[in-house]
Amino acid sequence: MNTLSVNKALLFQYFAGGATPVQKRLISEWLVQAENQETYFQWLAEWQANSPHYLADSSERYEQYLQFMRENPHRPEVSADEAQPVQPTIPRPLRRRNWFIAAASITLLGLTAWFGRDAVTYKTYDTAYGETKAFRLTDGTQVTLNANSSLKVPRFGFGSETREVVLSGEAFFNVTHTIDNKRFMVKTDENFEVMVLGTEFSVYTRRKGGKVLLKKGKVHVLFSEGKQKKELIMHPGDLITMPKSDARPVLKTNADTKMLTAWMGNRFVFDKTPLSEVLNQLRERYGIQVEIKEEKFTTRTVSGTFQPQSGEELLMLLSELFDFRLSRTGDTYLILQK
Repeated sequence: MNTLSVNKALLFQYFAGGATPVQKRLISEWLVQAENQETYFQWLAEWQANSPHYLADSSERYEQYLQFMRENPHRPEVSADEAQPVQPTIPRPLRRRNWFIAAASITLLGLTAWFGRDAVTYKTYDTAYGETKAFRLTDGTQVTLNANSSLKVPRFGFGSETREVVLSGEAFFNVTHTIDNKRFMVKTDENFEVMVLGTEFSVYTRRKGGKVLLKKGKVHVLFSEGKQKKELIMHPGDLITMPKSDARPVLKTNADTKMLTAWMGNRFVFDKTPLSEVLNQLRERYGIQVEIKEEKFTTRTVSGTFQPQSGEELLMLLSELFDFRLSRTGDTYLILQK
């Protein structure tokens, strides 16, 4: 297979319904390679942006998408021996006017069958343990993603129809303000959302709860309290902590924004921070599991700035600072008395 023969021009022809059966098979085999799939989506987005006459009304596309998902529920995975080659669904040419209206919807439905729902709907940025990543979204918004985090961004219509993203983990946003005042929304798996027009802020959402820190501008935090929907308006320097339970959010003013965003420079900044919280940050950012086996160390606090090359390095620095012994059992480090 000569994968170089699959290029942008061929895919644009394919999206427009003009590919031959041989070309469709060529593209199908080319898509088996994972590294080609993101290129495919990028060129599809470019084709749609340059071909507005092919785009159906967004609500119509969405309803057709939901109908497809209802009629085609996810099928269980099959073994390699049972699997059959899948051809992405490309409709036969219809009357020109009807084809223009239906093209985007049918293309999305075919891609759903091939890649899966989330892979089609969202482009996902993610980071591994110990990794941070900075990137710019198509609306100009700059994002810095902390370790062990992910951000899902709509592949289609982002910046024009919607500016809603889904965060798991922690990220800092420098949101670009648009001429039409289109809001930027950060959704989480917890019971809160962050809505802005253009500002600088960070959002933390992990299993222990959530936090929103505002550095510049104004932020609206939307959350549920029982059956009621509520809203808090933040000002620069505000830090809102969202408990895991249904307890009310806690607002702190004049928070140390430099300390709370030190992770962007791969630094840890502690100010009388309990050792248990330091170890929790080690787990979140490096995947290192640590248990305190000696009660005397549970009340210790940490102050200072650290910029380790790895989580293990920081753990060794702490052992020297507090004079404890480290033992390892499986994947877990134990803090013991020397």
